[in-house]
Amino acid sequence: MDLLRDSIAALRGARHPHVFTYTFRWLRSVRLALKPLATAPELCKKGWKAIRELSGDDGYERYLAHHTAAHPGIRPLDREVWFAHQQQQKWAGVKRCC
Repeated sequence: MDLLRDSIAALRGARHPHVFTYTFRWLRSVRLALKPLATAPELCKKGWKAIRELSGDDGYERYLAHHTAAHPGIRPLDREVWFAHQQQQKWAGVKRCC
């Protein structure tokens, strides 16, 4: 926090007032972006969630959330059936360009 105050104090003495404004906005946005990552367990949870999203491992959970919202009266597929359906969609048919 002292670094932020020192940076602001130095920028207030700058020749161009817009430098202070833009830099202050940038520093504020960085502070606000890092605020949710306050603790190590939260950081680990968010990192693990990001890895699962990138790898597609959370596909069934996303399917359940969509199915609950879009089709409330219909029973969702079991995990095994859903996975088999996804594999069939992914690997059925010709998968080449020529």
